[in-house]
Amino acid sequence: MDDNLRELQSINIDLACDYDCANCERYFQCDLPQKASFGKRGFLPKAKKNLETVKRKIIVLGGKGGVGKSMLAVNLAAALYKRGKKVCVLDQNYDVPAVPLMMGVADQKMKVGPKGLIPVEAYPGFKVVSMGLVLDESQFIIWFHDSKRVATEEFLTYVEYGDVDYMVLDIPAGTSSETVNVLKLIPDMDGSVIITIPSEVSQNVAERAVFISRQANVPVIGVVENMSMFVCPECGEPAAILQSGGGEALAKRMGIDFLGSIPANVRVSTTLDQGTPFVLNEPELEASKTVLNVADIIIRRFET
Repeated sequence: MDDNLRELQSINIDLACDYDCANCERYFQCDLPQKASFGKRGFLPKAKKNLETVKRKIIVLGGKGGVGKSMLAVNLAAALYKRGKKVCVLDQNYDVPAVPLMMGVADQKMKVGPKGLIPVEAYPGFKVVSMGLVLDESQFIIWFHDSKRVATEEFLTYVEYGDVDYMVLDIPAGTSSETVNVLKLIPDMDGSVIITIPSEVSQNVAERAVFISRQANVPVIGVVENMSMFVCPECGEPAAILQSGGGEALAKRMGIDFLGSIPANVRVSTTLDQGTPFVLNEPELEASKTVLNVADIIIRRFET
């Protein structure tokens, strides 16, 4: 058989490969030689060089929408900041970027410097990068996979991050497109934190986030359960009006650490609406204690 025909059959019949590594959603299962060459060309080496000043990169995953990924990403970065670290939140949600509002910088814009975009500083040493800091508040965009991938490449390659101890990445719902883009373009991601709510539906989707972390060789730091209980705004007592224990069950089932629970509390949402992470201005909240504990676990893991 002609060698060219044999290769053609192998590609189209056995592997269904079109050599388009940048857009391949089977990238993490692939062991073909062109995957290795993909890592040495295009945006990957540029992104790697640009992120050399970022010491650690942590991604917050949850799979399902509405479980609190942005809330956890913002407050985890705030907790690390409170522990004296220089941090950056990288908002990868292009459809509805919520991080600028949660950080109180929605009225600001990233500026263009000599080497690219300059992040907005919410506090000295606390940087924010988001499409919401590029577009006007009244603007919205409808982007599909390719456009979002290119935007991710631009954010990783042409933003002046400077000296950062921890970058925390906020990812939108799902375990495809943006998630795959980021994990593909940051092959040295240091760890992932999985967030879920107690429902079984959310746990099932969160399992996929664990699987994709493992496929991408990203260590799973652990699971946080959000909305585990409801805290009465009048008396401050917890009430079991929702399910609880789902996060701990997921952690046990997947063989990973359970990092703690965040009760449903109106003060958690109001602080974010007001543009200040609750970790910074509501330290007595159980939510703040949980997220600070996660930050301490991360610091011990990477700095001792």
